[in-house]
Amino acid sequence: MTTPVWTWLPGASVPVLAATLELGAGQGRLRYEAAYMERAAARPLDPVALRFSRKVAGISIAKNGGLPGVIVDAMPAGYGADRLHARHERQLSPLELLAFGPPDAVGAIEVCQDIERKLTWRPPALDELRQHIGELEASAPSSRAVRRLLDDGMTSAGGERPKVTLQHDGRLWLAKLQDRGDAPYMPAREFVVMQMARELGLQVPDILLERNGEREVFLIERFDRCCDPLQPQRHLFASAHTVLGLEAATQRGDPRRSYLVLADEMRRWISDEAALQQDLQELWRRMAYNGLVGNGDDHPRNHGLIHDGTGWRLSKAFDITPLPTFVGILAMSVSADGSQEASAANLLSACAHFGVDLREAAMWLGDAAAYVVNGWEAGLRTAGVPAGHTAQFAPAFRLAAELAEDSAQLDEATSAIERQGRKGPRRRLLR
Repeated sequence: MTTPVWTWLPGASVPVLAATLELGAGQGRLRYEAAYMERAAARPLDPVALRFSRKVAGISIAKNGGLPGVIVDAMPAGYGADRLHARHERQLSPLELLAFGPPDAVGAIEVCQDIERKLTWRPPALDELRQHIGELEASAPSSRAVRRLLDDGMTSAGGERPKVTLQHDGRLWLAKLQDRGDAPYMPAREFVVMQMARELGLQVPDILLERNGEREVFLIERFDRCCDPLQPQRHLFASAHTVLGLEAATQRGDPRRSYLVLADEMRRWISDEAALQQDLQELWRRMAYNGLVGNGDDHPRNHGLIHDGTGWRLSKAFDITPLPTFVGILAMSVSADGSQEASAANLLSACAHFGVDLREAAMWLGDAAAYVVNGWEAGLRTAGVPAGHTAQFAPAFRLAAELAEDSAQLDEATSAIERQGRKGPRRRLLR
């Protein structure tokens, strides 16, 4: 049995049939529709692993049980998958998850027989969520409002925590609330570090923080949707997990889970040279910023590329949260020797790989560290975190504090790297 694969072309608010997917015995096969490939605006769903092919046999997929990575990115996961399994009272197959989930997954791909059912879905309004929050029992976690808003239903948005796509102010947003068991003030912390990232020049979607008494709602605009929120245009998305060609079970320490390898893959995905240089430099700054704010959850599904209608680009930043348990280790490696330690020496040693001048990188790192140190605590208090609670988050900002207090570290690291460069090339990047 084959399943249709639908996508939204640039500028279109309704999908077209792009391909069919056939699964069997852990293998998959994707066949593009000839009519799709003939469209002027058509583009491969993945320009590396799923290039256009007119072969009758189609494209063989061996990883992830036969599912292409860009389709795995569109599949309900975590909380959304759990709710779908519960509603159907059985463990659903990947194709069933794709078919039964609502069309709020990231990107511009739907895999289902009944596309019309998907197109009738409408996102709830922010005011509806506010109402449910106001009706919560005092002991209930804020996230219960999401479950009630969805009638204990499902979402295709990825991640382990409850979240919901909403319409507000003529746009679509992803809303996140405090869940039971979360570290304290999760929405406020994410808002503060994302706001500082924007102020430091990183590419960040519009964000909002709402308060209802003691309850917080973090809202981030859906950067993969635009125009009419009831019938939006959608943009293709590929997580860094997909771009890196990783399997579902890939663990920390795999040499492919690397910012430097991601930069190499971006050189294959992004065809516009000027855009590529901008995005590589942006990626280095994000890597460094994750270290400065203690975001050790920067795994490959928390980065991605997006098709902006003309070509692939690094997507806007998302899911940056300071972790009070941060010990300086990121989820992806930051240097050519595979180290995940976010130290000044490692971050600066890698900058040339991203096309960033060493001296300019050291200046940015020092300025960003000072900005973070001067802003994070006041930002948390402004966001509603009580003054007595902010100190527990200080470990997340340890690197920023060290560099702000002792800028000589940057000078020493820069000089050491320059001396190494005069002696010869560093060890080659592990692949």
